[in-house]
Amino acid sequence: MKSRLLIPLLAMSLVFLSCTRDPIYDEVSRYHICFSIDSDVLYCKGKQPELIQVIFYDPASGKKIDEAYMGPEGGYLYSFTPGAYDIVAVSMGSSRTELTFTKDFNLLTAQTKTIQSSPVKVIAAPDHMYAGVMAGTVIPFLSEADPPFELTIPMKSVCDSWKIKVTGVKGVEYSAGITAYVFNQTQEIYLKDNRPSGNCAIRAEGRAVQDEGVFEIPFCTFGMSDTGTIRIRVDIEALDRKVHSMEFDVTSQILDVSNREHLITVDFPTELSPMIQGGLDPSADKWDEHHEFVDIE
Repeated sequence: MKSRLLIPLLAMSLVFLSCTRDPIYDEVSRYHICFSIDSDVLYCKGKQPELIQVIFYDPASGKKIDEAYMGPEGGYLYSFTPGAYDIVAVSMGSSRTELTFTKDFNLLTAQTKTIQSSPVKVIAAPDHMYAGVMAGTVIPFLSEADPPFELTIPMKSVCDSWKIKVTGVKGVEYSAGITAYVFNQTQEIYLKDNRPSGNCAIRAEGRAVQDEGVFEIPFCTFGMSDTGTIRIRVDIEALDRKVHSMEFDVTSQILDVSNREHLITVDFPTELSPMIQGGLDPSADKWDEHHEFVDIE
């Protein structure tokens, strides 16, 4: 009989123990970060970032100490140690531009993948990644009497954008695709001092504007080289599978300070032909993508 009474009493005691918990208090942060994002770019429009990575570096060694993730509206820092930092804010979600060497402030770079390494290095045209750098920023220790601390980080694209306009082509409606290789470009950029580095060519895709009878090829770049000529090779593939190629020296247009629209115009006198119909060459809705690497001296 006693054993029958012990079982419900034991069960009741377990229920009371399981419902007993210590109160949890959410830590209220007084350190707030917000962003001022300059998304006003000419071409290759970048979308508003959905997530931003904020990285904190030791100003003496350049080594990564801490990081936080927050939306473009900003956010609070929790479990954070006040002090002096080099701070970098970078937008995430870029499809081609990637961040490398994130553990070292001095080596932190933005770059894109190499798609050809010989005889000349060719990279995929970068897309917009928004970044902001604040070196030697002091985040103070706050007493209860101090007001909250807010830090605004200005951010802008690490890329510059241009557009190539190709005129002089007859039969624009017979094009299957157009590709441009822009030579004497920089292959990466150091975020610490916004310094471009390396030399390469950029590969960019364009489209036909049939009502105007032209082609447009917008592209982004980490920067134009300061020395040497800047050349552009344009490859147009027609529906008959023939590839029309021509190269242009556009240095004067690039260096023209009045060219605020960043528009490069090239005249390409050629004529495209439609697809030849026949028993051995039937029509198709879609051709395989054409790839041709650049072979220059």
